[in-house]
Amino acid sequence: MGVLDELKDAIKRLSGPAPNFNLIHAIMMLLLLEEGPIGRKRLADLMDIGEGSVRSLIRRLRESGYLEVDKGGCYLTEKGLRIIKELRKFLKGPTELYLRDLVKGKVIAFLVRPPYGSKINVVELRDEAVRAGGRGAIILMTKDGQLLFPETMESLGRYRSADEFTLKEAFHPSEGDLLVIGLGKSQTESKLAALAVSLAILEASN
Repeated sequence: MGVLDELKDAIKRLSGPAPNFNLIHAIMMLLLLEEGPIGRKRLADLMDIGEGSVRSLIRRLRESGYLEVDKGGCYLTEKGLRIIKELRKFLKGPTELYLRDLVKGKVIAFLVRPPYGSKINVVELRDEAVRAGGRGAIILMTKDGQLLFPETMESLGRYRSADEFTLKEAFHPSEGDLLVIGLGKSQTESKLAALAVSLAILEASN
């Protein structure tokens, strides 16, 4: 996907030591700043990474023109807003939900609209969640008004109708949309897992 390639290339080309963050953290920061300015310490808390890593990521995104910093905190530039606008054509979330059966308690989920030509491999996508530091991910496909497990095409609503209702009410998915629920020991791990899978889906069209 073009905007992801652009952001990945911009971070990779910058000088300095190899960072201990990646595209997923960069996207997470931009999504957090979508709602308005946030200070460095608050960003570190929300992203559950050290302030040193946050400073490095801010510097790289600032040098690439995606954000700026003033007394009010970090905020997106026009270039950063353009990246988010493009992503929002295909990505909705992160959204916090409470499920009853599929996963008990609070979860983090994204809706992903795969670009035309995407080739989805559910097993490989779950591996992306683990590589991002999560425990895995649950992926659901929208087909004929139902939420299905793509590996079996079994309907979620057949056994877990309350959870299907909750997910549909939150996202109002259209035909072909995918829902990604991240699994992790913390909310941040769950968010990273879900975002990693979502970005892999978007990059699958390349």
